[in-house]
Amino acid sequence: MREGFIREPQAAAWGFYSYNKNQLLKELESAFTNARFGPGSLPKKKQGEVIIIGGVVPHAGYSYSAYCAAWFYKELAENKQSVDTVILIGTNHTGFGKTITTTTYYASWATPLGLVDIDKEFINMLKNVYTGLDDDALAHTREHSLEVQLPFLQYIYENKFRIVPIVVKNVSYQEAKEFAKALKDVGEALKRDVVVIASSDFTHHGSIYDYVLFHVNISQNVRELDKKFIDAILDLDTRKFLKLIEDYNATVCGFGAIAIAMEYAKLVDGKAKLLKYYHSADVTGDEDIVVGYASIMFYK
Repeated sequence: MREGFIREPQAAAWGFYSYNKNQLLKELESAFTNARFGPGSLPKKKQGEVIIIGGVVPHAGYSYSAYCAAWFYKELAENKQSVDTVILIGTNHTGFGKTITTTTYYASWATPLGLVDIDKEFINMLKNVYTGLDDDALAHTREHSLEVQLPFLQYIYENKFRIVPIVVKNVSYQEAKEFAKALKDVGEALKRDVVVIASSDFTHHGSIYDYVLFHVNISQNVRELDKKFIDAILDLDTRKFLKLIEDYNATVCGFGAIAIAMEYAKLVDGKAKLLKYYHSADVTGDEDIVVGYASIMFYK
């Protein structure tokens, strides 16, 4: 029997994905099988061709971004048959907590597909290794960026994995580098088979976001702007990526999480590959609000 509090699904209640188990499974399968924005088929059982280190995936409502996320999760399912611990690093939308914040308050996180336990041993050692890591449940209670990844992971691995939940505000290059090393050191010390997933959408363009750079050819211009950020990620050039974020006062909401995942990939001699990019206007046809989504794989 589990001991500790359960984090109930918030994003499901807000409509990011279905609160009904059967409907949620249909949403996930639809994301995989969608031939226009998704990979076009469900994950197949096959011998892995690459070693998955981690990735970057979006966290918008499933009707917008799940197809994009499915590209990464299909690769993960087909190349990694099991995983001990998934280090989920996301956006801090709430403002609670410090620069990098975890939580041990919740022993497990719930979705309509069941409960996923936290890796408390990993978190406690990580707090000792990286003393700047905050432990604050408020930063996670109403944060959706990590939760929306769980149904995909449960679809692949059922509930046979644990998570290290982390949300990040603005980080410097040095902070990203040091925290990535702490993740690697703790994983090795505990002999965990881990995957590091950065949950982030890309450019948020429109007056609703107080970010209007373009007045004509908005779809194409947002695409080209996001390509600059993505190219830096593919080159694993964290300094350049963070400089671009600064230069454009960018609205890439999880750039801190991405920077940490990039640094982690470099520490384990990884490479990066873009699996899919599109933005919300491709789905809706509405250029008043445009949000970019990318699925990127870190691998060996």
